Amino acid sequence: MVDFAAPSLGTGLISILIGFLVVFIIYLLIIGFVLWLAGEIVVGRRVTFVEALGIAAVGTFLVGASIAFLPGWIGLLVGLLVFLLLVKHYFKTGWLGAIGVSIMAIVVGTRSPSLGRSFRAAEDTWALDRGKSLFA
Repeated sequence: MVDFAAPSLGTGLISILIGFLVVFIIYLLIIGFVLWLAGEIVVGRRVTFVEALGIAAVGTFLVGASIAFLPGWIGLLVGLLVFLLLVKHYFKTGWLGAIGVSIMAIVVGTRSPSLGRSFRAAEDTWALDRGKSLFA
């Protein structure tokens, strides 16, 4: 009898890197879509999906680095400032527009039925336990 070997990615470093890359691309597409939609709602001009992907990609590394390498609240505040600067630059808006896009991205990301489901899981569970409506 002949045994056939099923193709495998293995359990080594390469499979971990491939998995990370796939998850990172999906993350960029989701965050890019949320930022694009928030930019369309807030900014008075037409923003592109490529601009939103730029904010998501560059912002992921710069904000992550500021949080990782700067202590406590300083890292969070520098990360927030970096994110606002990225939105201001890519969407060609002012400080209030950047703050508005950031707030709208949070609203869109957490209130969308498909995108925000994981963000709202704990809130929904608590609301159901209390007998409250999920969308009140």
